[in-house]
Amino acid sequence: MSRVLIVANRLPVTVNATDSGVEVQRSSGGLATGLLRPHEQSGGLWIGWPGASDRLTASQRSELEKKLADMRLVAVPLTEDQVARYYEGFSNGVLWPLFHYLLEQVPLRVRDWEPYVEANERFAEVVAQHYQPGDLIWVHDYQLLLLPELLRRRLPDARIGFFLHIPFPSEELFRALPERDRLLRGLLGADLVGFHTPSYLRHFA
Repeated sequence: MSRVLIVANRLPVTVNATDSGVEVQRSSGGLATGLLRPHEQSGGLWIGWPGASDRLTASQRSELEKKLADMRLVAVPLTEDQVARYYEGFSNGVLWPLFHYLLEQVPLRVRDWEPYVEANERFAEVVAQHYQPGDLIWVHDYQLLLLPELLRRRLPDARIGFFLHIPFPSEELFRALPERDRLLRGLLGADLVGFHTPSYLRHFA
């Protein structure tokens, strides 16, 4: 059976520093619950941001890496500034409200595009480092819209799937994004793109 490399913004764990080292607890709900069985059954990896690991000491980071490896989890290291701008800034500040038709929440001037690109590039580097021929790469959600194309450049023969867990907006709304062409090219790097409803698929098409 092929390994499945699940790639999502967050790892399905919560990381806490303790007096004796570092504590890793499994998260509940959302992707963490929904994708637990595919992760366990395929013997693959889950790749994502582990939380604010840049606050840990060197020894705590080393302990964290070992504990994550035992759970077949791979951390994508991001700084607090990167997370603030890529995740809070562009992903949640621009894409989330636009894709949910919350136009009053979309900023008049789109910022943090470059940090979004940089974070997606960082994810692509880590995934490519852990990819083995025959693996199925399964990318999730709006934080990683560029990732399929970035992986396709690095891994031309890889099998890549993408699932969007939020609506895909109508063409008229999506065209308001200056970066729309780059985002579409990012998604089209996948062999298969999944949506919740036929209407979201029609909007994408």
